[in-house]
Amino acid sequence: MADGKRLSTAGKVATPKVGDQSILNDSHLVKAIGKRVKVSTSIANNVVEGTLFVADPISNTIAVNTVAAAPHASQQPGNYTVISIPHIQDFKIVTDDGAADPSATGFDTALPPIAPLDLGALKAREEAQVRKLMEKEATRGKGVPKEAQEIFDAINRTLPTRWHEQSIVINDAVILGPPYTINDLKAEQGKERNVEQIRKIMDSFFARKKAAQQGGNRPGVVTPIAPKKGG
Repeated sequence: MADGKRLSTAGKVATPKVGDQSILNDSHLVKAIGKRVKVSTSIANNVVEGTLFVADPISNTIAVNTVAAAPHASQQPGNYTVISIPHIQDFKIVTDDGAADPSATGFDTALPPIAPLDLGALKAREEAQVRKLMEKEATRGKGVPKEAQEIFDAINRTLPTRWHEQSIVINDAVILGPPYTINDLKAEQGKERNVEQIRKIMDSFFARKKAAQQGGNRPGVVTPIAPKKGG
């Protein structure tokens, strides 16, 4: 029995209603609802044992009632643990004494197959995201004027640029310090040719900014009001 088959039916939630074949009818997992299961997860090697209560394809989770079953369903207490299906490493239907049910199989025979969660890939993704955030943070100047950050962003779109305290280092060859005018560009000896390219970028930046300011300061056009007839 492929108890861990991924649920493909969208918009429906499997519930432990006896005799209900309309909910997730195409999934072998629905056959395990209401049965005692043992679920091992990749999070801290946690093991959850109890009655499979629900399988939700929308959130891709299952819920297990870990309280011992009552004699009558109406008296069934509830203490539910929600588990994300991708975190499940092993899923077994068990007997009341916790032994594996010989008539049932687990996720290893599910169709389509459900692979264990690749913790290495998740760790690599996390590290890549942290590096991305650190790189983004490195492009933000500390204690610099807004215009200095705008100049940095304009140059950084074309050339590799980084902050060194309150100075902008461009292409590891040119330094632009306060007050961040074109005349403040300083190049290492032998790398003066880099200044001309940066000068053009800054000229373009200041020209766009001046045009935007002039556009915002244009006086409004006053439309004359025609005199009333007979007035």
